[in-house]
Amino acid sequence: MKEIIQEKLIREFAPSFLEIINNSHLHQNHFVAPNLELQNQTHFMIKISAQCFNGMTKINIHRQINKILSDEFKRGLHALEIKVI
Repeated sequence: MKEIIQEKLIREFAPSFLEIINNSHLHQNHFVAPNLELQNQTHFMIKISAQCFNGMTKINIHRQINKILSDEFKRGLHALEIKVI
């Protein structure tokens, strides 16, 4: 899941900085993934900076990122913390 998130964000936003942290271990027993393969890949934090975000509000940046990752949410991504830096 992390690799898919990374590929999509790089392709869509060409970030100058991108860090993706898997925080699933902090949320064990909180959410059961739809399959065992994704069990430890349900909660992520993204730290991102991209020139295309200049002039956008944080809520619009979050909406854009969530839209790009909509398929991942359908597959088992449960929570995404986004920090625009």
